[in-house]
Amino acid sequence: MPGLDLRPVLAQVGEDGAAFVADALRVPFRVLLDAEAAGGPLRHYREQFGQVRQEIDGFDLVHPFAGFPRVAELCRALTKLVQAHGDAVRGLRSWRVNEAGLVSYHPGSIGITPHLDGRRYRRLVVVVTLSGEADVSICRDRAGSRIAVFESGPGSMTLLGGPGLAGRRDGRPFHAVGSPRAGERRAIGLRMATPGKKAVP
Repeated sequence: MPGLDLRPVLAQVGEDGAAFVADALRVPFRVLLDAEAAGGPLRHYREQFGQVRQEIDGFDLVHPFAGFPRVAELCRALTKLVQAHGDAVRGLRSWRVNEAGLVSYHPGSIGITPHLDGRRYRRLVVVVTLSGEADVSICRDRAGSRIAVFESGPGSMTLLGGPGLAGRRDGRPFHAVGSPRAGERRAIGLRMATPGKKAVP
């Protein structure tokens, strides 16, 4: 992440609601972070909630991310970078990561069908792929009409707009994650969560 310029990417999220960086994390740190995530307390998430279907395992961590020092380091670095590079986009100057969600997609799983992230995740959600590959689709609607497809691989970063970004009351894009290619895929979602009832996946 050192040397990464997020200014054009954050401007794109402010305009379009989504953006992608193919190579955001350096290999040594990513490998250590992936190993830390793999050793976490994974649980199987409910396979359907509302109209959304998913086949994933995962767990959530909250600030200060006790017992996960590399997750904490990533959250600090991303917070600092977004605040510095996103000062031209309303809402990002005070954005900070206070929750991280680690997820694992197994070979042959469906991933997760088109959905919106929770309203309590304000302004920006950043998903970093730690290992494995899968398509992340930005969709026009819940039916899955695609606007863009990001080929997420190790070290890539998908950025998604949330409520309050660029002055919008709700700028969340529908998005889906496809079946992982050639093995397991692990990713970490970095969020600024506000207090409130959390949807149970």
